[in-house]
Amino acid sequence: MVIVNHYPSSCGVLGVIRASGNAERVKGDHVVTGISAVRYRGIGLGAGYAAISLNGHGNYRIGLFAVREHYEDVDSLLRDGLGEAGVRVINSTVKAKVGSVVDVEYEVNGTGDGLGDLINNINDRLWEMGGVGRVYYWGRHVTVFKGVGHPEEVAKVYGVNSLEADAWVAHTRFPTNSPGYLPYWSHPFAINDIAVVHNGELSSYGVNAVHLGLTMGVRGFVGTDSEIAAYILNYLVKVNGLDIEDAVKIMVNPSLRGITDPLLVRLLNEYRWARLDGPFTLVMTMHHNGDVYLIALADRFKLRPIVIGYDGQYYYAASEEAEIRAISPEARVWTLAPGGYFIASIKRGVVSWGRPVEQVEVFFPQRLFPRPIDSDVVDAGGLGYREVNEDILRRVMRGDKVVRVVNVNGQRFIGVNLPRYGVRGVRVEIYGTPGNSLANLNNGVEFVVYGNVQDDVADTMHDGKVVVHGDARDVLGQAFQGGRIFVRGNAGNRVGVQMREYSNRRPYMVIGGRVDDYLGEYMAGGVIMVLGIDAYKLGKSVELTGSYIGSGMVGGRIYIRGRVDYSKVGLAPSSHEVKALVEALREEGYPEDTFNEWLSRVLQVSHVPRPTMDYRELTEDEVRELKPILLDYARELGIDEQVIDDLIGERYTVIKPGVRGIPTPVNYGFE
Repeated sequence: MVIVNHYPSSCGVLGVIRASGNAERVKGDHVVTGISAVRYRGIGLGAGYAAISLNGHGNYRIGLFAVREHYEDVDSLLRDGLGEAGVRVINSTVKAKVGSVVDVEYEVNGTGDGLGDLINNINDRLWEMGGVGRVYYWGRHVTVFKGVGHPEEVAKVYGVNSLEADAWVAHTRFPTNSPGYLPYWSHPFAINDIAVVHNGELSSYGVNAVHLGLTMGVRGFVGTDSEIAAYILNYLVKVNGLDIEDAVKIMVNPSLRGITDPLLVRLLNEYRWARLDGPFTLVMTMHHNGDVYLIALADRFKLRPIVIGYDGQYYYAASEEAEIRAISPEARVWTLAPGGYFIASIKRGVVSWGRPVEQVEVFFPQRLFPRPIDSDVVDAGGLGYREVNEDILRRVMRGDKVVRVVNVNGQRFIGVNLPRYGVRGVRVEIYGTPGNSLANLNNGVEFVVYGNVQDDVADTMHDGKVVVHGDARDVLGQAFQGGRIFVRGNAGNRVGVQMREYSNRRPYMVIGGRVDDYLGEYMAGGVIMVLGIDAYKLGKSVELTGSYIGSGMVGGRIYIRGRVDYSKVGLAPSSHEVKALVEALREEGYPEDTFNEWLSRVLQVSHVPRPTMDYRELTEDEVRELKPILLDYARELGIDEQVIDDLIGERYTVIKPGVRGIPTPVNYGFE
């Protein structure tokens, strides 16, 4: 019996490219180190690597998997299928024999013209034979190494650590819609010097696949989204000759609302079948027109995580910041915007930064964080989260009021065991990049992070404090209901979702930078402030939020420094969605009187009123309430109190729940 231990997660992706022709080639062992940092995102049922180089091989190469007992038949079918079109096999090499599968690479004398159609036909025939074989990559510049196992296991089989290339993508797999017992389904998928890895799920898969069958005659898909994306990019760029950025714009599938570029509108309509939908991130590398590219994109709702990094030598794209930090601890890191895409090439440099370049420059500077002086610390290097949590708890139980944890990189769930033991009134200082779900269910502990934090921090926090000296990523403070969350830098998507307050508990969240979409979604209480401190210091008038602010908001307040256009305030959910939320809260035991007033209002209408917006200075009562919070924020993060005094005197966009029966007031603050 094989026992698979895993933590529920989703696939891990990584891409690395050298930033210029002067940078050293990317070492395979660095790539293995990076993707292995998120080993827990896979379950050992698939991992792989693709290497692309500027200076390719003289001839095209074809990678083939074959079930061992059928290898001779598969080999004959391939050679005969190529030979019918005059393509001759010059040489063949067995790359590996793993389990029931043999991996063979063929060197052929054909050109790229028509080779793709030949391979499609061969794969269709192999699929009709019951999947006894599969051509899994072809090109002059790409090589793929993939199999069933964890990233480091696959790397060992192929000796990936000792290789070099100009760009890489890597993957660890959490299978969803297709099996993992053969390497056919492992990622990357590569055709015509394009290699793709993905995380998530394409709900548009059926439409994409049908049209690829009609346009390119491809029918023998293995059922994995990366393969579809590789074929689409190949069709748009290498078959139809579109510019790479135009092709990526089509694939990322932006909303047609608000697009004024007539060329983009035409392309989105003409290639609407190639637009991707669903929760996904893609990382792709390709050789095209004598250059090598790294491309990363996220769906427009940003339902899967992805970050971009740069360290002067290389650009990175990764599911988690921990992957980048494992390779380059001091890299500058920023997030893709919802529906954003990053494109960089060795010769052209950065084509697109993944969000407006001014946002990257103003809000994502290189931040350097202090290191602890004392030696009595928890060293998280090489430890899993359970060992880290056990050591923290042991120190707390012996009476330590301050526990310092160093060399943190990606360990999830730090501190989630403390509420179980009733731990309160201690301070846990973390140096590094903690992984997802830090301080979940926190109930009276102070967590201070000297670095950035990943997703889902302080979920269902009841009391205490979370202080982040860097940036926070997506879903910060979900169901946050007591205590304080302070972030010096930025926060990502869906910040403060379902925040609430009851009795004498009011949660406060202060973001020193900016946030992305869905700020305060379904908010039912508490206070969020977005300050844009760096923009203020630089005198830059830049937007501090994304769109859909306060969608479904029924309580609480949001303060955003500066003017926000009312078009950014989100629409409300239907009453049945709100009722479902209330019932869930009721089941958790929250007091009835907390919700009765607004619940009775919701039940009488078909939807929750749209939030109100007011652009103004803070009132005396608001200053009296918020100034102590902001002074505490300044003390924790080392900000001059004069800056706080100045910020309190600024004008804010104040967003509150709407009131049924009263027209939504919008005060734009015109004098």
